[in-house]
Amino acid sequence: MSVFAPDELVALARHHIDSNRLDLALEKLKLVLAGNAPEPEAIAMTARLYAQLGLPRRAQELFQHYLALHPDAPTEQFQLAMAYFNDGQAEQAQVLWEAILERDPVHPPALYFSALHQARQGKAQDARRHLDVLLQSAASSNLYAERGRELLQSLDSATQQ
Repeated sequence: MSVFAPDELVALARHHIDSNRLDLALEKLKLVLAGNAPEPEAIAMTARLYAQLGLPRRAQELFQHYLALHPDAPTEQFQLAMAYFNDGQAEQAQVLWEAILERDPVHPPALYFSALHQARQGKAQDARRHLDVLLQSAASSNLYAERGRELLQSLDSATQQ
């Protein structure tokens, strides 16, 4: 039992994450998760922390738990997709990216990673379709637009060879 209330532990964990003290952050968050009804913010924070630590299966479990409580949370849905992608489950990630794109057809990260997956699968036309939407809808300075231009150049180079 902690002398801190759950919201205090979450605040302390956030501070530890900002200070790159991930071990202390995880310690605080695990105390919150051990409680009867952990705050959804703590669930999402812990999932992101597990993903950052390279523990995708633990991240997936907590993102799924969070999404059971908040099914339309696009950030956590995208982060779950990334946890799948980083765990070698690209097809499962693609399903989530497509779901995100159904709700928000110009979601830059989902467009980019969906295009990347399609390109890796040899589906250059599908990749180009996503990249076209990305490059038309995102600001040119957007990180995913920049990556999208690089991926498009890579696809163009492969076509020319």
